Amino acid sequence: MAQKSQIHVPDQPAVFENFPHAVKAEGLLFLSGVRPGSGSNAPRQFSGLPETGREKQQGFDLVDRYEGHVAHDSWHTHQNMDAVLEAGGSAGDQVLRQHIWQSDKRFFPVYQNIRKVLQKIPSPSSGLGVTGIFGDPAGTIGIDAIAVCPGENPDFPARKVVATYDDEELPAASFYSQAVRCGPLVFTAGHIPIDTTQKGNPLVNSFDDIPEDGRFLQTGQSHPDSRDGPIAAQSWYVYNELKRTLENEGLSLADTINSTVYLADIRDFPTFHRIHRHFFPDASPALTVTGFDEVGHRGCLIEIELTASANDAKFEKSYTAWPGDKPFYAPASARSGNLIYYSGIQGIDDRCNIVTDSKDLKAQSNDRKYYRDRPEEDHPVIHQSLAAIELLSDIADRSNSHIEELVKLTVYVGDAAHFSIFENIFLDVVPSEKLPAIECVVIPAPGPVPESRIQLEAIGICTT
Repeated sequence: MAQKSQIHVPDQPAVFENFPHAVKAEGLLFLSGVRPGSGSNAPRQFSGLPETGREKQQGFDLVDRYEGHVAHDSWHTHQNMDAVLEAGGSAGDQVLRQHIWQSDKRFFPVYQNIRKVLQKIPSPSSGLGVTGIFGDPAGTIGIDAIAVCPGENPDFPARKVVATYDDEELPAASFYSQAVRCGPLVFTAGHIPIDTTQKGNPLVNSFDDIPEDGRFLQTGQSHPDSRDGPIAAQSWYVYNELKRTLENEGLSLADTINSTVYLADIRDFPTFHRIHRHFFPDASPALTVTGFDEVGHRGCLIEIELTASANDAKFEKSYTAWPGDKPFYAPASARSGNLIYYSGIQGIDDRCNIVTDSKDLKAQSNDRKYYRDRPEEDHPVIHQSLAAIELLSDIADRSNSHIEELVKLTVYVGDAAHFSIFENIFLDVVPSEKLPAIECVVIPAPGPVPESRIQLEAIGICTT
């Protein structure tokens, strides 16, 4: 039976006071969200950094205001992440996946400069523009990550970079590794629809930009094709490149156990979904779809990251069906070995309707105490949080696990204040010694439909 342990680092900032800095399971380390922390009373500027962090500095206070703030946050966030990694028995060169939340992607070049200093061999990453950095209202950068602890589990040895940022076949759009391998698992970076093999790195933006076999949704009429064409072509291109990345490691898309999809416009979800079904005709991986302020750059509408698992007797794949109607083309969870990836969990009933009234909740979840002293506008968040936690618990049980065996939980919300509503309920369900690593991401569209107020993305371990 798999076991997990919490990592608490006393001298590190606690973004989530009730949760651990990280959770270790199976020789893997799952980090909660990391922020720069308050540090000293010094301003968030170049002056708070060593010389190696001041490459962008021009020496004029007003000019340096924007970039100095981002450089400061980037430096201290990475240093805090490294401290948690070390406390958990890992290191910066063992990060398997990293999310970079940015309150303003205009200043991504500043972050990249800092990263080149502090993370010489970059991890696979997804860099997304968010509404704000949860837990740090003045912040510009937040990070969460998964890493391996070499030597702790022979099934998960030290990280191996299998597709570098300067890969000849498909160079990365910036300084991040395209994919890494850890035993049977392959973690990809977030891939975007920029053709880095062509001069000028053109954006894929229409059916004309992809081969004939990718144009199966094309109608030949300008109006529908101008609406569906950009997201259809970009989705096809990204999945096709991910397919090539996996094939270079002897895997196929059928080996994918989890797909996390970031959209710039959540209204593109239905058209993306048609492309997704095309690439996974037999069985879809666990799937989470959310809508961000900005994905990729220069007109990107989508970013996709995959986790795949090679065929191995110890890592046989299995899938858990939804307890009610299927909300989209994906299982409720996908398992490889003792790891369980859950599809995005929303506050829905068995008919896939967003819960809008407390009377639609099951009796054991309909506790009026959560509604006391809360304004009416908070009630939809309470309804959906109760329903989502109940659904996640049900799916965990069906997956031969338990909600107490989650190792990582990402909570997507449309308003930072909504996290406390969710947290209040979650802490009543999961005891403190069993809490997972956690991250909260504030974005325009927490779920794939406009009514979604909250969505949960989770990783757990099998208990039997």
